[in-house]
Amino acid sequence: MTSSPSRRRRLALAVAAATLAAGACIMTAVLARPVTVASSVLGAEWQCQRIVWVTSCTRVQPEIPAVGVRQKEPVPRRPV
Repeated sequence: MTSSPSRRRRLALAVAAATLAAGACIMTAVLARPVTVASSVLGAEWQCQRIVWVTSCTRVQPEIPAVGVRQKEPVPRRPV
């Protein structure tokens, strides 16, 4: 059984529209540039960026290592 030409046109139009919509979504996600976001809640050592709808934050300054800091000795447990 053969399909009618109008049905083929509708199918081709639906496929073309879906392809264009998917392409637009992919290009928006890939080509979007990160935008710096003010992060007054986190403080100055954090830098946040927003790409499309995703926000990610990273530390600008590395953490100071605890080298040379003396730790408390553990308290010995007494037998009960």
